[in-house]
Amino acid sequence: MLARYVVADLVRNPRRTLATMVGVILGVGLFCGVLFFVDGLSASMTQRAVAPLPIDMQRIVTQRAGVALVLSQTFDTTTVAPGEEARVDLEIANQSETAANEVTVRSVPAAGLVFVAGSAELDGEPIANISGNPFAQGSARAGYNLGTIKAGQTHRLSYRVEASDAVVTVNDTTVTTAYSTRESVNPTGANQPPLVGLDELARLIAQQPGIAHASPLSIADLGDDAIHRQDRTATGSTKVFGFDRSYEERDDTIDIVEGALTADGAVLSAEAAKALDATIGDTVTVDLPDGTTIDLNVDGVADLSRSRSLYSSRRGGDLETFIYTRNAVIVSPAAFADTVFPAFERTASDATDRLKVPPIREVDITLQRDLLDADPATAVAQTKLIGAQVSDIAAHQDYLLDNISNTLNVAAADAGVAKRLFVFLGVPGGLLAAILAVYAGNVLADGQRREHATLRIRGASRSHLRRMLGARTGLLTATGAIIGLTLGYLAAGAILGRESLDRASTASLVTSAVIGTIGGFVATGTGLYITGRRSIDREINEDRALLSARPPLWRRARLDFIGLALIVAGTLWALQVNAFDGAAGSVYFGRAVELNLALLVLPVAAWITGSLFAARAIGYTLHRTQPASSPRLGRVGPALFRRSIGRRPWAISNGAIVASLIVALATSLAAFTASYDAAKTDDARYANGADIRITPSPTANRSYAADS
Repeated sequence: MLARYVVADLVRNPRRTLATMVGVILGVGLFCGVLFFVDGLSASMTQRAVAPLPIDMQRIVTQRAGVALVLSQTFDTTTVAPGEEARVDLEIANQSETAANEVTVRSVPAAGLVFVAGSAELDGEPIANISGNPFAQGSARAGYNLGTIKAGQTHRLSYRVEASDAVVTVNDTTVTTAYSTRESVNPTGANQPPLVGLDELARLIAQQPGIAHASPLSIADLGDDAIHRQDRTATGSTKVFGFDRSYEERDDTIDIVEGALTADGAVLSAEAAKALDATIGDTVTVDLPDGTTIDLNVDGVADLSRSRSLYSSRRGGDLETFIYTRNAVIVSPAAFADTVFPAFERTASDATDRLKVPPIREVDITLQRDLLDADPATAVAQTKLIGAQVSDIAAHQDYLLDNISNTLNVAAADAGVAKRLFVFLGVPGGLLAAILAVYAGNVLADGQRREHATLRIRGASRSHLRRMLGARTGLLTATGAIIGLTLGYLAAGAILGRESLDRASTASLVTSAVIGTIGGFVATGTGLYITGRRSIDREINEDRALLSARPPLWRRARLDFIGLALIVAGTLWALQVNAFDGAAGSVYFGRAVELNLALLVLPVAAWITGSLFAARAIGYTLHRTQPASSPRLGRVGPALFRRSIGRRPWAISNGAIVASLIVALATSLAAFTASYDAAKTDDARYANGADIRITPSPTANRSYAADS
């Protein structure tokens, strides 16, 4: 019966019901709209984040030029008891065509195995240092230096170990052996699987699920003035690239403006071709680092000025920094492997010199991006799984640069920061919705005062009125929440477009809807219920007197002064710990922008405290305008105005709080928009060097002059 009465009352007073639901609709709509907006942005962040990537993943081959040694390790027995011995046989062979210098072998028995002095041999001859383990000398466990191993030469070494106090299994785990050379200081373990060639490695990677393309690429720095034609020289540093026609066709930034890439000829960069005055069919000479030269027929001219895949740095200090070299020559992978790479091997094996910039050999990998999830947090899990599968192929000879996972990690973290930031911007709106709900509750309580009195006369107790209040509040907030949820979704769709919201996962949209609805429901419903409950618990005359004269709770509790103290203390703390110093993000190193959430308390506190101080000043001023009791009325208009506003100064001051929060909401959104636009402008100027940048093509004949 009570529920039917409440429903009938709400239907009978549509304007009062709608006015009461405004706060609920505003609160739920604002929170849900903000969360839906971020969900829509996050859903498109995967494709937007990976779009600028020139290469999704890179397998960088770690075998350096001049190193082609094979180290094997065998044992005459697999298990030794205490006091028994086992022989460790090592064989290191140079299978390349050049010598390997400063070859050092390091072999360390595990705990429980003791080196037996005097049994180490090199090619049948005892090693001079037999006072201890020559393959793990001193506290640093330094290895034994074999010096130079010439091409085709093999060294055999052996030593014996003894089990000390327990049965020990002798294998590659209990006896760890590795070698290093001057050309490759990174240790290479014994009994490693055979090296996989670059072409075969690319073929194996291309077979993995989720891989669209896997193409080999070789890069080498030839030094200065390395390309010649007759009496002309292309001055400046020079690079040589080795890739095939399929690589060029998949990379839109490699623009071959004349001719084509062939298996036997070469393609020159436009700058080098212009410096050499070379055309299709001419022959150019390329200097190699070992002093030899190769003659190449010019089959094409290319514009490489935008090719990030070729000129992005592979070094950790400036990873993916675009470092352009004007002079470049492109050859086929076979020509690079047969002529260019051996020249670097010969240079690296020269004992009188060191190869400062070895060639880079890698497999550039492109994923099937259309299979990635729209949410970057889910997509990064997919790319990491693909990266792990790729790394398992010949893992001993190279390492993986997972550019796409780094980018998606940053995008996922930025999406979380954006959601928190937008929620923070909606805080004034949430407070405004709660205050409007309280206002609406006061209006509703004032309108139902007579009805409550009539019901009390007819026998209704306060418990009946409270149950009616609960039912009324539940119906109002539930209906307002549904309307606000719908309006928030429609508003986000209107701003972003339906396609962005359609790309968002159902789980993220449902989560945002639940969080936004609960937040707005609780904030506004609590305000409505508390206001109605206070009206029911007080007598009518007392309620009217309190509404007319008694200052609000926030003024009696001096919350404005408490808020000011908190703002001052929080600001001093933030300055003390340098909390305002932001941490720069980096896509290349997988570091997202950091947002100190503790700092968000300060502007929120400033909004609330400023609104309360404004309300206090307005209430105090209006209270002073109330005239003292006097038989003289004076002019009718001003007198009625003064007596009207003087009767309810604090009710009017509460209205000032609402107005202040509206201004705070508009100001925060305007400030965010202005700072965001300014940041975009600054980023564009930093990247371009000006508001507008014109980049002439290397093939263009038109010259540009700066206007002084």
